[in-house]
Amino acid sequence: MQIPVVVTVEGGAGLKVVAVDVSSDGLGIECDIRQRNMITPGGSYVRNGKPVSVVVDVELSDGDGQSIKIVARCLVAFSRRMSNDLCKIGLRYVDIENSSREWLVRFADRRQASLHKQ
Repeated sequence: MQIPVVVTVEGGAGLKVVAVDVSSDGLGIECDIRQRNMITPGGSYVRNGKPVSVVVDVELSDGDGQSIKIVARCLVAFSRRMSNDLCKIGLRYVDIENSSREWLVRFADRRQASLHKQ
């Protein structure tokens, strides 16, 4: 599963990346080195003793034709370099706008159920 996501960093820049893991607790994104350095400079996801905070904007579809735009503030849980120009960053939700958490839990549950059927 690859879903387009916009990550807004602390300076206000919006970066278009790809979510590869979405759960009810957070998401994993893939990005290039330049984007990684804008989100977590040099791969460091702690700034001033606290995890780096970003805002994610993602539109998820439930497979039944319904979709919802989710905007959430997240903390960076990890930052890993996967290859020469590919990085993966783990994000944990701390605040989701518009009471979208219930919808997100249903999305993750349906996604998990469909994976088990395969």
